[in-house]
Amino acid sequence: MCLAFLRSDSKKFGAKKQHWHGPYPGFAVGVALCLLSGCAMKDFSIEKAAPDQATVTGSVAPAQPVDAKGSSDQLTVRNIVSALNFTQWGNKPVPWSNPETGSQGTITTIAEKKDDAGLCREFQTSRESFDGVMIYKGETCMQNGGQWTLKSFAPM
Repeated sequence: MCLAFLRSDSKKFGAKKQHWHGPYPGFAVGVALCLLSGCAMKDFSIEKAAPDQATVTGSVAPAQPVDAKGSSDQLTVRNIVSALNFTQWGNKPVPWSNPETGSQGTITTIAEKKDDAGLCREFQTSRESFDGVMIYKGETCMQNGGQWTLKSFAPM
């Protein structure tokens, strides 16, 4: 159909043979229309242009909730604070890291207190993770059986 248009179009304009000035003027218009006709689409609507939701890959593991990552970091800090030997510590910052979550930080302050309830250690630590950097304050206490439990761990 495009070729028929080109032939009839060039005759309508009464084009004469031009040897060095390029093709007929109607020929250029006809070529442009033929090329652009491939871009036209029938029945195009925005609803049909929506992305295909049928294709789903299973290569990416589902994201873990932030609380699960945070509780793992809390246990890591609790274990370090409870295992710290105060006679050798000397009030130096204690770095920590959790390879399970990729988080890391530094325990900067630890204060031990003993009362009727037992032995407790209050601490302050930083936590650097993919969701940002925060400073936390917490407390861990030793229970009757020697087990340490985390009483508090909250951002400051």
